[in-house]
Amino acid sequence: MKYLLSLSVLVLVACGGESSESVVAAEEAVPAAVEESPAEQATPSIPSPYMVEYVWHKAGDNFTEEALAALTKQWAAYPGEGGWDLMYASVITPRFADDNFDFIWVMMWPSQEARDAAWASWAENFEPQWLKDSESIFTYSADGVFGWAPTTVRQPSVMNSTGQGISDYSFCTFNEGHDQSSLDRFVDAHNVFMDSFESTDGATGYWAATLTPFFEPPEDNPFDYMWFNGFTNDAERAAGWEAYNNAPHADGYAAMSTCTDPAVFDSRVIYMPAS
Repeated sequence: MKYLLSLSVLVLVACGGESSESVVAAEEAVPAAVEESPAEQATPSIPSPYMVEYVWHKAGDNFTEEALAALTKQWAAYPGEGGWDLMYASVITPRFADDNFDFIWVMMWPSQEARDAAWASWAENFEPQWLKDSESIFTYSADGVFGWAPTTVRQPSVMNSTGQGISDYSFCTFNEGHDQSSLDRFVDAHNVFMDSFESTDGATGYWAATLTPFFEPPEDNPFDYMWFNGFTNDAERAAGWEAYNNAPHADGYAAMSTCTDPAVFDSRVIYMPAS
């Protein structure tokens, strides 16, 4: 599951958050730093306005939900104290075992410059104490930090204001004779399908996006893009997938791209800036 990362931010930011205060989920994880700081890693130029960054985390020997709760609250104050231009942060937890991570911390930045400035602030003002506070609870390394360019496929008809959700992700490779223009046509068809589905079944919190990596995919897992689906809960996800699997345009997608089976994550908001 290498490089399997979530976009738990794009539509929530585009539609706006429900709260005027920072939202903190007590169960969520926050970053501990080890090895080389991600701020020192080269990041390619970003062609789109936003950058979504994902940080793999491993639980330590003293990992507990109580420790995560305390550290999450502590970390949520840093963006304001440091003057970071952070748009959103969340934590996603896989419903499967992966040797690379136990959970992933997600951030959305308005630009690469904002990202770099925040990481520099983190290293100078917060990281030393954080390493002490989070020691043996969880860690991350610079090798597990990845940036992506998000593109909205669909925004939710009903905003999910719970701070929690279900996400699934698939790595996709264009089949011979297909490219981005094929994907654009599928997106149009998919939105027509969703409009029809919601006209009979009611509005949903479903949203979707594609992500293009700012890194070279590994040789053992080549792909062109990643497809993301977000749902309010498991019931909405099950109903959505059942309807889609019986939809005519699903065959068109299979002809256009070869994708991995969806991998499912639980997602929770850990930070939103005060408005």
